[in-house]
Amino acid sequence: MLDPNLEAGRIAASFYKSWIMAKRNFFTIFEVIFWPFIGLMSIGLMGTFFSLSPNTISFILIGAIAFSIIQVCQIDIAYVMLFDMWSKSIKHTFMAPVRGHHLIIGSLLFGILRSSLVFIILMFLSFYAFGFNFLVAGAIPVLVFMAGLFLTSASVGILVCISILRFGQRAEVAAWTITGIMMFICGIYYPVSVLPESARIVARAIPLTYFLEYMRSFYGFGEANVMIGFGLGIFYFAIGLIALERAIIMARRSGILLRLSE
Repeated sequence: MLDPNLEAGRIAASFYKSWIMAKRNFFTIFEVIFWPFIGLMSIGLMGTFFSLSPNTISFILIGAIAFSIIQVCQIDIAYVMLFDMWSKSIKHTFMAPVRGHHLIIGSLLFGILRSSLVFIILMFLSFYAFGFNFLVAGAIPVLVFMAGLFLTSASVGILVCISILRFGQRAEVAAWTITGIMMFICGIYYPVSVLPESARIVARAIPLTYFLEYMRSFYGFGEANVMIGFGLGIFYFAIGLIALERAIIMARRSGILLRLSE
């Protein structure tokens, strides 16, 4: 039987580890401020240059903000493996009495904290720079939207961790490419209806598509079934945790934990 206090302590330890790594790495400020700022301003200024309607600018700004949130949140989860791989200390992490879900949940909580800060910065920036009010529908839809983005980020981060345990250093590029692929398929800057039929089918299997459509529905862009997005997100998250535990076992047996450590 699981001890709730022990489980909470291990998750808190993972959160604290993420906090220490972020605090000691000066360049994490680029992830929270610099790149989200550049991304939002570039898209917003392009929309202003092309004299897009307010609703159209809202459409692309929602995508830009969502992309920044997911990128920051998922990279915090991926850092669980990436920092250990770069410092050649993965085996030391798994010598501790922790399991995969402790690492993921703890780092996810830290990712939620950092990406929430990103959202607040971008929300105010988009309002004062482009007159875009992210709270036009109220606080509840925004919280629903954010929860969906966090859930999507968790699945992406888990996939990166599994890739590292399976393929080693060759897989570190996945931390930056997976979100790029999602940006293309899920309609970050355009509706998925403009994609080929095969791509639209893939888009409908990714939770982010539904969360983007849900938020955009409050700005006059149709309707969306956000519950499908949550259903898919929870399913992928649960399957991801199971797959991660399996990947850890296989990494121990294959010796990849030792090859990625000193």
